Amino acid sequence: MAQDTVQIAPKSNPIIYTGINVGSGVAGLKGLLLGGEINYQAKAGLFTARLNGMLNLEVDQIPFVPFPIVHDHGYMREIALLYGLRHIKNGRSLSISAGVSQVMQVAKYKDEDGQRLRVKRNYIGLPFELNILWFKSDKQRWRLFHLIPIGKPTGFGSSYGFKLSGNVSKNSYLALGAVVGLGYHKHY
Repeated sequence: MAQDTVQIAPKSNPIIYTGINVGSGVAGLKGLLLGGEINYQAKAGLFTARLNGMLNLEVDQIPFVPFPIVHDHGYMREIALLYGLRHIKNGRSLSISAGVSQVMQVAKYKDEDGQRLRVKRNYIGLPFELNILWFKSDKQRWRLFHLIPIGKPTGFGSSYGFKLSGNVSKNSYLALGAVVGLGYHKHY
């Protein structure tokens, strides 16, 4: 009697990771950008859900005054779903994505009479991003404070890198920032 042998592929983790980014608007809206996202990769396709917020600030430095004067011109909040491609090589990845977003912007300004006005706008946009991330390339034990090894070797770990992000809409912006994250960044 012949026996059939069935080879079972080893279990592999899904590629899923989060990231938090801090940056600055370099074109369009300017100010401090803060954001967070969750990513899932299937084959080479990358699905991203992100939330970005930007404080639209203007800073004036007056001579002989030790502290700058900050003018608040409002803020922007963006909720986006993106799809793109992600390439992994060794312990780094490069991804590019675009999608659709809902943007809420609050603009603050003074009219001719000096009255402070606040205008809220909602609109649809075309978000995009380019990411370069570095992460551990093989399973290792988790290290508390990057020093003390804990538990069994795992693919779960941290990442760091750079992000170029933006949105094409009524009030477009382009921002550059740093990103840190946690998760499974490749199949281990």
